[in-house]
Amino acid sequence: MEIEGILGRVDQLYEQNLPEEAEGLLLDAAAVAVEERDDVSLLKLLNELLGHYRETSQWEKAYGIAEKALMVAENVCLPDSIPYATTLLNIATVYRTGGRLGDAAACYRRVEEIYDKSLPKDSMLRAGLYNNESLLCQEMGDFEGAAVLLQKALGIAMENGKAYEEAVTRANLAGTYVQLGALEEAKEQALLSVRGFEELGVEDQHLCAALSALGSLGYIRGQFREAAEVYRRAMAIMERSLGRNAYYERLAENYEACEKALQEAAATARGMELCRGFYEEVCRPMIREQFPEYEGRIAAGLVGEGSDAFGWDDDLSADHDWGPSLCLWVTEETYEKIGEKLQAAYEQLPATFRGISRAPEHQGRGRRGVQRIGDFYRRFVGTDVYEEIDWRQVPDASLAAAVNGEVFRDDEGIFSAFREKLKKGYPEPILYAKLAEGCARFAQAGQYNYPRMARRGDEVILPVLLGDALREAMRIGYYLQNAYPPHDKWLSRGLQDLDPEVCRQLSGLLRRMAADPGAAEEVGAYLAMELYRRDYLSDIDPYLDHQTEELLEKSVYANETDQELAMRIAKLEFEAFDKVQNEGGRASCQDDWPTFSIMRRSQYLTWTRTMLLQYLYDFHREMRLGHNLITEKYGRMMQSTAPERYEELKGYFPELTPEKQAIIEQIVGIQVDWMEDFSRRYPALGQQARTIRTRMDNAFDTSYETYLRGELGTYSDKMLELYARFIVVLTQEGRNLAEETMTNSARLYGYQDLAHAEEFLRNP
Repeated sequence: MEIEGILGRVDQLYEQNLPEEAEGLLLDAAAVAVEERDDVSLLKLLNELLGHYRETSQWEKAYGIAEKALMVAENVCLPDSIPYATTLLNIATVYRTGGRLGDAAACYRRVEEIYDKSLPKDSMLRAGLYNNESLLCQEMGDFEGAAVLLQKALGIAMENGKAYEEAVTRANLAGTYVQLGALEEAKEQALLSVRGFEELGVEDQHLCAALSALGSLGYIRGQFREAAEVYRRAMAIMERSLGRNAYYERLAENYEACEKALQEAAATARGMELCRGFYEEVCRPMIREQFPEYEGRIAAGLVGEGSDAFGWDDDLSADHDWGPSLCLWVTEETYEKIGEKLQAAYEQLPATFRGISRAPEHQGRGRRGVQRIGDFYRRFVGTDVYEEIDWRQVPDASLAAAVNGEVFRDDEGIFSAFREKLKKGYPEPILYAKLAEGCARFAQAGQYNYPRMARRGDEVILPVLLGDALREAMRIGYYLQNAYPPHDKWLSRGLQDLDPEVCRQLSGLLRRMAADPGAAEEVGAYLAMELYRRDYLSDIDPYLDHQTEELLEKSVYANETDQELAMRIAKLEFEAFDKVQNEGGRASCQDDWPTFSIMRRSQYLTWTRTMLLQYLYDFHREMRLGHNLITEKYGRMMQSTAPERYEELKGYFPELTPEKQAIIEQIVGIQVDWMEDFSRRYPALGQQARTIRTRMDNAFDTSYETYLRGELGTYSDKMLELYARFIVVLTQEGRNLAEETMTNSARLYGYQDLAHAEEFLRNP
């Protein structure tokens, strides 16, 4: 039988989008192979039919062919051969896509056993197996396992220079990352996959998978129009290549979901669109005609009170103060010249627009129409000078109203300049204070008073306490993202416009808490974890009132600059250093504040602000507990410099977990390399510093490595996490922390830079 010729004709039929004719040809050829007892050809044909029925979602036919293919393979192939494994792999894929996951897993395990015996680690067949196994993991809900397998497959494909297989694997990896919530990673892999397919000129179901991942990302992020376009493209490709199969139907369902979301979004945003149209088509021509010389001095938009300014209006919004309208903002000077005339002209604009009546002016008095820029901001934040805002007095809802909506035009930029400053969010000290206040109120209402009053049976006050707790939890959700919480009635709706992941998790927990107030503990645990993850807190204690002390303390520190924080830490350390009792008597460096100050500030001035705030809090906390971190640091160094004495003292120090020790050693290794690199390039300066390696330690000289290891051992878990991330960033950016620290030292000593300091030391 001319099997290759038959398979070639089958490929042509698929290219002509004639899958039914291809199926008929394969079945006829298989019948001939059976009649001629040509099992080798028959096995190839059965494998092709497996793929056909899988892609066209004809599962019962696929299962029947799978059984036949396995019987023929057992007659034709050796049980541990690659051809036998290939048939098993095709059968496993049929089982997986058809929902027989256990059967699929058994086949994949057998294929892996064969590959382990017969193939090298970088074989592309292994990459194909990992891809298929990852899809099974996804079907079983193990997306982390799927990601690990796909990373292996991707490495093999890239190592072998297989562009198509790389694109396929990236498509699968993108879908997996979407499920894991790793949205940026998913976007990166999906875009790389699509680019790969486009460069190859390939349009198949795997490209559809990459596009589907992009569509999912767009939907999650509320970019419904972009998502719909991506799904529509994927549907067209799937229909051209394999017809309207089950995969096509899933794409179509996702496309319809995007279209529905678009319609809903259009309904809630129609007020803003209406007002923008009213400006462009009605108000702007009036200004151009009646006030042409002032057209560029009149800012226009929709900002302030009202659901339409937030973009949250719906059918209920039309019952009051809703309709085509806008704000016209002008300076005091412009208002003095044309303010009243401009307002009169605004009021004379048509009473209806696009069939919708304008709200009576008395309903929106002060909210719409002509306004002085200063008056607008004084109404919401109490002043038109940003630096004079009393953040502790301005209501959150007023701040939210001052930055909502849209500015349609602002040639002078005066109105928008103040607005952009406000949109940056709360100043850092205020943000910490807001978080502290929110945590205290949530804990008081939901975690303390509610259960106590429930035990007392006071059913009247319980809904009040529950409402207070829910309100504070939502407000914390805004503070976590440095956003202004709106009026209470919009707190839940407004969360949807923030981080989608926070909205999904927090909103779900709050719905549960509204039905079961006992879920306040779950809400507290989630908020504590988010505060920790976003580096506001040191631990994840779910009782939020326990977190207020740290947040309030950091709110005080946050009033200082980085330079002031570095100096404050150095002074605290020097006070602690003064109390260190050396066995050989007081060290001279304990009385040398100038040198101590320069050395310590040189280090801290390289740190991020978050690290400075955290370490300052940690140091103060430990001092209050009677724990001298400087004493501990020098004690830990004795593990190298005085090991026998260290054995006597180590029980006084907090024990380091193996995980924490491993992190410390990784950091130490990186920083020692940096210091050696610095010393090679600046030998004179290097000679002024400590010896570098622990092996050089002695009773009179502690090395840089030992000193660093001792210091890192005193860091809290959170501080070490921040420091480790800091080192990773420096490494990725190709920066040398030793050089940056020494640069600070040189400048604090009065040198222009390292080069000048090095030259002076060589030629004093």
